[in-house]
Amino acid sequence: MAKGETAAQRFVRLNGIAGRFREIDVPKDRKTSALDMAAASGIDPAQLFKTLIVETAEGKLAVAVVPASRDLDRKALARELGSKRVDLAPKDKAVKLTGYAMGACSPLGQKKKLPTYIDESVKGFETIFVSGGAYGLELEIAAADLAAATEGTFVAIC
Repeated sequence: MAKGETAAQRFVRLNGIAGRFREIDVPKDRKTSALDMAAASGIDPAQLFKTLIVETAEGKLAVAVVPASRDLDRKALARELGSKRVDLAPKDKAVKLTGYAMGACSPLGQKKKLPTYIDESVKGFETIFVSGGAYGLELEIAAADLAAATEGTFVAIC
């Protein structure tokens, strides 16, 4: 994990958001998927959510928050965004917009505020886990608190 406070930790602290950060011991020498993170932490993969930066065919950018156990339904999100197609944003663009490294993107504390769409499966949990803004750092947060903090919308996007 990075030393010092991440942008997500600072955002949570400054905005008085209830949440608990937790470090997960994961190998640093290879790319770890969200499913690997869930396995390493003992978190149900349906309760661990990944943050994806997406771009429409028209160039509109957004954030999709989806469970590690499922894939983003790009067509469903495209419909929500009023577009024909949605793809993952290019890595360099995602890093520049969010300020986070790939694999450590948090839906909170991003450099540029983007519309956020949270898969409605979050409603099945009292709390969920999202990236805390550093590799191996997760934030446990209530879905309603995440939606309020991101001004996010609950939608069926998986």
